[in-house]
Amino acid sequence: MNNMTKTKNIINKFFVLIYILSFYNVSFADDSGNILLNNKRLDSSGGLEVGNLDFKVKAEKHDKLKVKLVFVGKNSRKLDDLLKVIKNNLEFSGQFDVQICHSSSLLNKKEDIVKYFTPDCSLGIFLNAEDDKSFAWRLYDLEYAQMVKGEKYAVKGNDLRCWAHNLSDAIWPSLTGESGFFSTKIVYSKKVNKSKKRDCKHIYVADYNGQNEQLLVGDPTVVDVAPRWNNDPKNPLVFYSEHTNRNVRLMVVDMHKKRQVASNFNGLNILSTFSPDGKRFAYCASKGNGLCNVYFYDGKLKKITNSGNNIAPTFADNGKTLYFCSDACSKFPQICRYDLSKMDNSTYKPEFITKDGFYVATVFNNKKNLLAYSKMVNGLMQIFVYNPVNKSHKQVSFGAGNKEECSWSPCGNYLLFSVETNNKSRLAVQNLLTGRMIFITKPKDSCYYPFWSPVYESIPVVA
Repeated sequence: MNNMTKTKNIINKFFVLIYILSFYNVSFADDSGNILLNNKRLDSSGGLEVGNLDFKVKAEKHDKLKVKLVFVGKNSRKLDDLLKVIKNNLEFSGQFDVQICHSSSLLNKKEDIVKYFTPDCSLGIFLNAEDDKSFAWRLYDLEYAQMVKGEKYAVKGNDLRCWAHNLSDAIWPSLTGESGFFSTKIVYSKKVNKSKKRDCKHIYVADYNGQNEQLLVGDPTVVDVAPRWNNDPKNPLVFYSEHTNRNVRLMVVDMHKKRQVASNFNGLNILSTFSPDGKRFAYCASKGNGLCNVYFYDGKLKKITNSGNNIAPTFADNGKTLYFCSDACSKFPQICRYDLSKMDNSTYKPEFITKDGFYVATVFNNKKNLLAYSKMVNGLMQIFVYNPVNKSHKQVSFGAGNKEECSWSPCGNYLLFSVETNNKSRLAVQNLLTGRMIFITKPKDSCYYPFWSPVYESIPVVA
């Protein structure tokens, strides 16, 4: 397949949802719709300086720091499983080489600690179960045999994997100076062959690294796509789009698999996004003239675009700004910035931050103040990062395959996206600190539209 054919395929993928509308507009009797937010039905009226993006994506090879994870006390198969999950978490970044050990008693004396560990080991983590409902961990700098930090952890629920992720999150800042992200989840759409006539797509939830996959939405004959997490720390919900005979409607589902219609306008209802505080909401809908527009909700629903096709809204500046892709002023979609404080100004026009090329799938990380997106480069979609402070654009993904639908980890050090090659789509995570990319789904699976969760008060577990 030549580059021109690849380019046409990407363009067709971007506009395919828009073109579907010609069929939907014939099928509808009216133009009514509704939206559901927070369960309430509303009237439809190394060397890295992430702050200024001064980094090189090229990964350099460094020796991993050797860490010993020592469980103190009586061992069990259950505790072995706990330690393995913690080991996998701490090794995920590629910075650490973790070895699991056991000790019958806690080492308190400096000379005992020095004797226990080999000279090539840099850090030691002691973990012990104080009772059935709590653990204690201690991190030691082995060069000086001094404790760096120690804490107690009271277990939440009965899920051992959740315990391990919580413990890893507690230890991680002391190891790296960065926030932990192991208790987060990802959600995505996965192709399922239910019959010879039609492929379905179901919604799945998994751990941040693709493990522990759980089915969230699995209608046997329905295509479900573009899942997005909300930003309510106490009430994790997933918004996604469901193909029906009449439209593509926006749905919402909780972790108990209870579903409701969120938006049911004519045509498309897709790609929802929430402000960091969870109080503002935006999404795309093609109600009315058949063009896909951005709708914004802040106590009242309002259409904020009026020309062209507009997709993939994402909140920035703590909910004061929206970025999205629009072809309103060009042949192909560009990225524009919309100042929500000027929403009621009839003469206001959003600022376009790109002028040429083909751009899709914008997503903002408010912690690092960076925008990620996909751009076509030599016939392939690659991931870029934009810094609104110095207005610089940096390419962060390279190589074969179309990289699309990226999503940030809450800490802002990782990007999750799909990589499509040979009609298969796998999910991958890239470490922006090292440039290292790893696949987190199986080669045989086709997965799309991945989205990384925020940090919820309790880890979302599908019931």
